[in-house]
Formats: sequence, structure tokens, C-alpha cells
Amino acid sequence: MRALLKYIFVTSLYILGIVMVFFTVFKEAAWGLYFLTVLIPQPNIKYALHEFPLGKDLFDIFFIALVAGMLLQKIKIQKSPNTWLIAFFLLFSYIALWNSSIRFNLPLPVSTENILLLQWKNYAEMILLYFLAFLIIRSEPQQKKMLLLMCLVLAFIAFRSYVNFVVSGDIFSWNRRDSGPFSIAGLNANHYGSFIVFYCSVFLGLSFFEQIRTRKLLYLAAALLGIYPLLFSYSRGAYLAAFVVLLLFGILKKRMLIAVAVVLFFAWQTLLPTSVVDRIMMTEETEGKLEQSAGGRLELWQIAIDKFKESPVYGIGYGGYALSAGGTVLQTGKIVPENVDTHNYWLKTLSEQGLIGFLLLVLVMIKSFMSGWRLFKQGKTDFIKGLGFGFMGCVLALSIANIFGDRWTFFELGGYFWILWGLVDRGILLSKPAAIPVVSQEKIEREEELVGQYYS
Repeated sequence: MRALLKYIFVTSLYILGIVMVFFTVFKEAAWGLYFLTVLIPQPNIKYALHEFPLGKDLFDIFFIALVAGMLLQKIKIQKSPNTWLIAFFLLFSYIALWNSSIRFNLPLPVSTENILLLQWKNYAEMILLYFLAFLIIRSEPQQKKMLLLMCLVLAFIAFRSYVNFVVSGDIFSWNRRDSGPFSIAGLNANHYGSFIVFYCSVFLGLSFFEQIRTRKLLYLAAALLGIYPLLFSYSRGAYLAAFVVLLLFGILKKRMLIAVAVVLFFAWQTLLPTSVVDRIMMTEETEGKLEQSAGGRLELWQIAIDKFKESPVYGIGYGGYALSAGGTVLQTGKIVPENVDTHNYWLKTLSEQGLIGFLLLVLVMIKSFMSGWRLFKQGKTDFIKGLGFGFMGCVLALSIANIFGDRWTFFELGGYFWILWGLVDRGILLSKPAAIPVVSQEKIEREEELVGQYYS
């Protein structure tokens, strides 16, 4: 019975997706983006669509439909506050792909013969979500719909973890970590914990500003439901990110959160579940040496630094770290074995794209945070202010979590970030004062003359 219901659901979703493609092209482009928003962090559902015709290409089809819809519906192309930065950031990653292709004797990245091109294509589409969100979601009501969808998806994912994941005793176990819907995409519990922190931060921040009670409770519910999967992802990087976000929100808005952070800092061994305490204390073994996970990361970080020294300006190319460390690239674009990674996205960027790519990444993080800050300070409505405030927490959490691994370049993790940044930058434009028409002195005198003639 359960299998039948699942089949009916997936089939209905596939049919809805096909209908939505045509609706996106000919009627309302925003609905195509709404549909993608539901699927982005749920690869378990997205992959179930692969058994249908063109199911594997559904995301690509929607991207084409969104662009076609923008053209047919004559959506005005506007420059965002960060258009040129993001465009150059994306362009340089493609230049880095040429670098690695030449360096490692791969086919030129102009066709699918280059097996890294698929990986880069997915990365590029993720970044293009920024431009699609900025151009298509043009009003505050549309932004509210988008945030409501994200909130419901996040709450659904977190609630499924609460229902389906069973904690295995009081002792941490490597084989019993909550990875949510991400395991089917080859992502682990660390990625899932980071995802929860990134986007629960957004809705926690929004809840401080929302005036409508039902929406405020929904935002809070999503953030609170995220506590369970966060804890039992056993991701120490995600724990640290969550702690810093609490401090940020406490300093800028809710002083009570500073007290919560202080209590957690001094009493975490008493307040947190035993298995979580066990995981946190695994950083060092009893003899004072780093445990295997932390120690292995330091070794990988040193390799990344050595690779950076080989080519400090441009790096060794997109995907080059894994290739130079003995990894094998599959036809899907995935590199194996899985442990051939820096476990630090900042160092990965430094080694693969050199100082130029690293500085671009730093600039992207700073500019995205400043977009949130600007909207928080200048937003015209409480919703707009809350969006900027919550997005700042997301950017800060993302910056910290990426110290411990690549928690960003995967579509499932980073997709919402780029959509949110697009919404934030659109919000900045919506919050600008309306321009006052400039009337020339000559026109004023002419009108006064006409009025005088009329009354004479």
C-alpha cells in the first residue's frame, strides 16, 4: 500500500512538473521557480522522477523554461547591486575548469567528453538561481510566497527526521547519524547539519520581525524543528555555526539569545544529549592527540596548502585537488574515492583557483553579508528587514561551516543561498525611495504663463 501511494505521488508530481513547464513559459515564470524551490533540497523526491521520460533532465528543462518565460513575458532585465561580481565569480570558475582540463590532460571543457563539465554545469546552474530569483521574483508578495515555500519544505524535512530517525543509545556511533534526504545524493550528515543551520537561521531571523501571528509561529516552528536534526547530525562544524549565529542575533536584535549562548557555553555537557556530548568531546583522544577525524583533516589541509604553493595565482584548476590527490572522476562527474577532498572549502578554493579565486570567494561572502545588512537597516517593511536579518545569519553560518568541508557547491545545499541573495538584492531595490521627477525652471515658467493667460 505504501509503495502504491508513493508511486501515485511521484507520478502526479511528474505530471505537475510537465504542466508547470508550459505554465512557466507562457503564463507566469515565477511558478517555475516555486516548483524548483520545493525540489532543490529534496533529492530523494527529485531522484524518484528519474524513472520517467526526461526525468533526469527536469531541472535543466526548467532552467530553459524560466529563461524562455522571461523573454516571452517581457520581464525587464535589470542590473542587481552584485551582477558584475557574481558574473565574474562564475566566469572565473569556468576559467579554472579550463586550467584543470589542460593541466590533467582532459578534453577541453566544451562538450560532455570532459567529465568535469557536468559537475561545473550543476554548479553554474546553482549560481544562476541568483539572477533568476532577482529578475523573476519582483514584488514583496512574491517574496513572501517564496519564503513560505522554503519554510514549509524546511519544516517538512526536519519533521521527517524527527519521525524517522531513532537515536541509537547514549553513545555516539559513526553508523547512526542523521543525514536526512541527502544520503541518496552522496552527501553525509555533516552536509545535512549545515543545511539545517543555514536556513533555520533565515527563519529564526524572520520570526523576530514578522507581525502576522500565524506566519511568525510557522517561522519559529521551522527553526525549532531544526534543532533535532542539527543535534543528531553530530556535525561539530554545524554546532559551531549555530552557536555563532545565536551570538550575532543576540547582539543585533534579541539580547535573550546572548544569555542562551552563554548558558550553552558553560553548561553544554549537562544540557545536550549524551551522544552529542560524546561526539563533541571526540576532538581529542584521552592521550591528548587529535582523534582520527580531526587529525585527518589537518593532513588534507596541508596537502591543499602544498597544492596552492604549486600555483599560487591561478591554482591547479577546478576539481584539480581530487585529481592531483589520486581521485578518479566518474562519468557522472563525481570524484572518487570520497575522502579525496580538502574538508575545508576555503582551502579547496585556494588550492584550485589560487589567490584570485580565493579573494573572489571572500568578496562574495562579504558582499552577500552586506546585502543582508543593508536590507536589515534600510528595508521599508518588517518582512523586508527580517529577510535581510535572517540572511546575514545564513551567510555567517555558511562561512563557518565551510571551514570543515564543502558545504556550499552542491545544488541541494547552496541552491537556497543564491535564491535568497537574489531576493535580498531585489528587496534593496524595492526599498529605495521613489525618484522625484525633476522639472526644469523653463517648464515651470511656461506653465505659470499658461495659467496666467487662462485666468486673464
